[in-house]
Amino acid sequence: MMYDAIVVGGRCAGASTALLLARQGHRVLLVDRSSFPSDVISTHFLWPHGMSYLNRWGLLEQVTDVTPTYTTIDIVNDGITLSGSVPPELLREYFRDLHGDDSGVVGSYASVRRRVLDQILVEAAAKAGAEVRTGFTVRELITEDGRVVGVRGRAADGRTYEERARVVIGADGRNSFVARALDLPKFDERPRCTFAYWSYWSGFEPGRGQIHRRGRLGGAVVPTNFGQNMVLAWGPSEWSREFRADVPGNYQRALDFISPELGEAVRGGTREERIYGTLDQSGFLRPLHGPGWVLVGDAQTAKDQCTAIGITHAFRDAELVSAALHGWLAGETALDEAMAAYEGRRRSQNAAAYHDYVCTLAEMRPYRHDELQLFVALRGNQEETDRFIATHGDVAPVSEFFQASNLFLLNDAAKESSADYAVFDDFAATSRMYQQNPFA
Repeated sequence: MMYDAIVVGGRCAGASTALLLARQGHRVLLVDRSSFPSDVISTHFLWPHGMSYLNRWGLLEQVTDVTPTYTTIDIVNDGITLSGSVPPELLREYFRDLHGDDSGVVGSYASVRRRVLDQILVEAAAKAGAEVRTGFTVRELITEDGRVVGVRGRAADGRTYEERARVVIGADGRNSFVARALDLPKFDERPRCTFAYWSYWSGFEPGRGQIHRRGRLGGAVVPTNFGQNMVLAWGPSEWSREFRADVPGNYQRALDFISPELGEAVRGGTREERIYGTLDQSGFLRPLHGPGWVLVGDAQTAKDQCTAIGITHAFRDAELVSAALHGWLAGETALDEAMAAYEGRRRSQNAAAYHDYVCTLAEMRPYRHDELQLFVALRGNQEETDRFIATHGDVAPVSEFFQASNLFLLNDAAKESSADYAVFDDFAATSRMYQQNPFA
């Protein structure tokens, strides 16, 4: 059988792409070496635009039926708390700019375990008509005259198969087999990143997501499935070896420093699973497409977990690439034209700026005086706090919020109106703590 598309990788990016292409009437084969439901290393956080994609695809209710949601998050930097939401008008503008319509926009956040979310997506892809093969390991890309035309792989029962398609879509993560088989280069590599350790706790209710930074350490707590909370601690990669010497002890010490309240909640709670960890989250880009192939999600652009944007970006890519490929598969546009449209939207000016923003944050350098000054200035300015949160989540352009003129106006307004602006030096002193490795 000749498929229109073979999607390698059946999790967020791949299952979503297969779902959308199948709904458009195309013959799709979705393969993954895993079986479902199953977990995978992930912060499994969804920003409002991630939730909006699920709503646009008719899947949101399946997620919210089993997952806590909330509409406000807390971002706490060196004791400076900013609470807010992504403004609805910025969400609608995001979808109009990227996809041409703003249907399905919702303002909620959620943290969905991958055993829950990926299963929902894979089942939806199968229901839409995609052929789904789990436990299938791709061993080789088939190429003819310099063009990818299919895959060879082994099924769970040990039998080998050769399947062909008009296009092969690599959606198999940062260690993508498709990318390695094509010997694709990485560029704009950012090796300085974070290590991260997390587990799942019961016995307390944070109510909503919280993201913390203090010194060179970060932490987060988000309510998730099964009556549990994911609690995450991270720091600069150069501290990872010392952290690993006593993971349980250093995990608790890190949380106590990052947020004494969170540390105390964890100490009084019950850990429901082992502590998980990851060390290499370096950022990079790969080429987007070539003869007979295209990449989506982390296979094409991998970023550190510090802004928890991965799943939301995977959904964005799925909608963009499925729309582009549909035009070609339906005979409406040439393949080169379709891929140029996909690349144009994916490689926008803000995409480069946001990649740089995340990679810079991932270095976990202590906040500078002017950065702390900005956070103090934002307190009491809800409109700009919400815009900052939208920028942090890649809804609003980084360049617009952080342009010098906007920062100047924010600081001037804060000096005139904020009675506690004078306590700024207390926050600056806090930021200087833990600049040396506390785990050494």
